[in-house]
This record gives sequence, structure tokens and C-alpha cells, in this order.
Amino acid sequence: MVHAGDAPAQPAASLQPLAPARPTAPATRAWPPRRTRHLLLLAGYLITGLAVTWPRVTYLWGRLPNTRDVGGYVWDFWWVAHQLTHLSSPWATGYLAAPVGASLGYHTLMPLPAALMTPVTLAFGPSASYNLLSILCPGVLCYLMYRAARLWLRTQFGAIAAGAFFGISPVLAWRSWYELNLALGALFLPLALEAAVRLRRGGQARAAVALGAVLGAALLTDQESAVLAVIVAGLVLLPGLVRRPDWASARRLGVTAVTAAAVASPQIVVMI
Repeated sequence: MVHAGDAPAQPAASLQPLAPARPTAPATRAWPPRRTRHLLLLAGYLITGLAVTWPRVTYLWGRLPNTRDVGGYVWDFWWVAHQLTHLSSPWATGYLAAPVGASLGYHTLMPLPAALMTPVTLAFGPSASYNLLSILCPGVLCYLMYRAARLWLRTQFGAIAAGAFFGISPVLAWRSWYELNLALGALFLPLALEAAVRLRRGGQARAAVALGAVLGAALLTDQESAVLAVIVAGLVLLPGLVRRPDWASARRLGVTAVTAAAVASPQIVVMI
């Protein structure tokens, strides 16, 4: 019998003792899974590139393939580093066709890669710069094509296979060994493809600037590959512009063209 002053009866479940609270683990800062996955994939591609270019890794300390082209590339790395440290233009030299000299606008100079490798050239010599880029190029080619393939393919395996088939294909592996300017220029094909697709899928001024920077950097690496990169970007962008012409798309293409011209302006001036 319940009296008026009595407290209401508690449910049976509430009479059970509460479980002790688990101590919370201190918060730790970890890389996002996506970043970790990309780093592991890039490392795997680079290791595969070492295998494809073997025994080039044993050449790092002074050995070179016995071809005339390789000697020209090594001279290019030395010349660009020499000119940059003397605050002079690398696009002209008095060392060729003396005493008049020669313009290097159409030479396999690779001014952008050579400038980026200047610290290595100064520290270890131009042969080390050439061999190092030759070793790393196949793996980086694989990774950049993987990034482009992920824009279409639904599975990781398909994108990974696409990157491998591109980067370690016989033609590009051979070029990494003997025609480094063409191998480095090929880096800009998947870069241009990815940048153009992102621009077509709604990218604004930032995406247009990124595509222009890729095309300009391609011209500062290899002129033949720059033409191919422009063709790739055009195949992605022009059909949509023809089907649905609008001023916004035209302005974005204008931003891309201006950015590319500004980035590659030293090379363009010398070529003209």
C-alpha cells in the first residue's frame, strides 16, 4: 500500500549499480587516412621506379650512360646552376658556336627542372641531378596518372593500375633512361588532364590559374610536351564550351591563357 508521502517506486533497471566510466584516451593528432594512403602509394610507385630503372641508382655518384644526349643533359644542369648563381640568363651561352654564342630557346635546356635541382647540382654535381631525376621520374609519372584516373574510375585498383601502366610503360621508362626532357615533360600530361577536368567540373578562377600554371611550367620543361599538354586540356575543355558557350567559361579560359603566358614568359620571349 502506497501512502501519499512515499516516493514512487523505481524501475528495476535503475536499481542496478552504474558501470564505472572508461577513462578517455588522450587525443592524438593523426594524418587523415586519405593522406596516408597517397603517401604509401607514392612510396610504392617510387620503389617500382627504382626497379624499372635499375641499376641507375648505383650511378648516383658519378657514372652516366655512354650517350651523347646524356652528356648534353648534364651540361644543361651545370649551365643553369652556373648562370643562376651568377645572376645571369641561362637561355644564351658563349660556350657554343664561339665567339658569337648561341641562343638556347630551342635547346633541351629544361630550365625549370634544372633550376629546382640547383642545390643538388651545387652540392653533388650535375651528374647527380640528372641521375636522381631519371630514377624518380617513373614513380612520379605513375602517381600523377593515378590522381587523374581517380577522377573517373570508381575503384582504387583501377586507378592504381592506370598509373602503373602509364608511368612504367616501356616508352616512358626508356625515356627516363635516355631522353630525360621528354620523360619530365610527360609529367605535365596527367597534371594538365586533372587540372582541366577540375576546371570543367565547376572550378572557378583558382582552377583556371592552376591549369595555366601547369601549362606554363610544361613549356619551361619541354616544348614538345607543352604542345601535347595544351592538346589534352583542349580536348577536355573545348567540347563543353562549344556545346554551351557562355562568358564565364570564356573568362576562365582567358585566365588560364594569361597565367600560362606569364609563367612561361621567359621561354616564350627567347623562342620568339
